[in-house]
Amino acid sequence: MKAWIFRRYGGPEVLEWAELPDPVPGKGEMVVRVVAAALNPLDWKLREGHFRWMTTGRLPRGVGYDYAGVVEAAGEGVTRLKPGDAVVGIVNPMAARNGTMAERVCATEALATAKPASLSFADAAALPGAGITAVQGLRDAGLAAGQRVLVVGAAGGVGSFAVQLAKDAGAHVTAVASAAGQAFLSTLAPDRGIDRDRENWKALDERFDVVFDTSGTSTFGECRALLAPAGAYVNTLPGAALYLWSWWLRLASRQRCVPVMERPNRADLETLVRLATSGRLQSAVTRTGRFDEVPDLEREMAAGHNQGKIVVRFAPDP
Repeated sequence: MKAWIFRRYGGPEVLEWAELPDPVPGKGEMVVRVVAAALNPLDWKLREGHFRWMTTGRLPRGVGYDYAGVVEAAGEGVTRLKPGDAVVGIVNPMAARNGTMAERVCATEALATAKPASLSFADAAALPGAGITAVQGLRDAGLAAGQRVLVVGAAGGVGSFAVQLAKDAGAHVTAVASAAGQAFLSTLAPDRGIDRDRENWKALDERFDVVFDTSGTSTFGECRALLAPAGAYVNTLPGAALYLWSWWLRLASRQRCVPVMERPNRADLETLVRLATSGRLQSAVTRTGRFDEVPDLEREMAAGHNQGKIVVRFAPDP
């Protein structure tokens, strides 16, 4: 089989469309023929070596961790899913050496679920990484109906899901994005949109129960004045300072600082699939690329030239 891999850290030029041995499932694993896989900002950050101290294993590594496809083989202990089943899932981006930007991927059954026929492979592939991060960020913030939520980077993958999930929970949502991002967000119907290039959202004379920075472009210090007395600041690109604030606020304030690093799990994925199937969560896919475009798509993503989710197709729909 063929797959995108990198043997050294660096820019998109280090990516190779390489011939690899066909995967063999181990205990609790399945081999999935990939129909579609989604790109995430973490993909190019892993490739550049930003998180090399957090990842297990050595180079070479595969690319991508979201997928939708069809089970071809099941290993010992796989009981929920079987060959021929359409599935959507995620591989642990920090622990797995094989990636989903490939013709086939060896994935654990524990992080996969059945794909309903009414959900396209492309839309399914877009759900896991960004969707799970949005679910966990809002849950960790203690989101409740009637609260006021500010989503920064709202037109990105995590942000577009966060806007919808917060609205579905009964919150009042203000979405911060560029002018182009606001055009995309109009289909998701936030209660208010702020063009980040025309208005300084950090200087708003308002208070929010949740400030969810999905872009990692702010600090807690910059956003603290935006928080209600018991508000929560959520950041999906946390650094050491955010963890120190998180610890200190537990002792000294009702306000909270919530660092979010995605924790892959099937329960949150199944929630997303259920919401998408029922029509309560719209597709965030804005572009579907070819397998040979992966290096260019990663380059564009790193430059911030995209909204929503980019999905790569590796096979036609069965």
